[in-house]
Amino acid sequence: MEAIPENHSVGFRSADTAPSKPSAPTDQAGATGYLEEQLTEMLIRISGASPAQITPEARLIEDIGIDSLGFYEILIEADECLGIKIREEDLLQFRTVGDIQHHLQKLAPSDVQAI
Repeated sequence: MEAIPENHSVGFRSADTAPSKPSAPTDQAGATGYLEEQLTEMLIRISGASPAQITPEARLIEDIGIDSLGFYEILIEADECLGIKIREEDLLQFRTVGDIQHHLQKLAPSDVQAI
């Protein structure tokens, strides 16, 4: 078995270079943009839709393809990623991406809303 040369890198990142979670913005426009960006990323992960499909007018079921399981994934990710708890009965009322955006803005913690 050959030894790895001293100057050879194995491709692991150190803790110093690991990506960090984005911090929440500190102004109102920044907060809205932050929530929209996080929601867009969340919906892309859940549905497999392209970023161009995620518009405020896009219908969750018909346009993006969110199914009943996807709605619950939204509920879980909003809590885990944004610290925003969506009630199940509210979740099932959402029809468009804009509906979720408005709801998240209303429920956002004060450290995100003050943004």
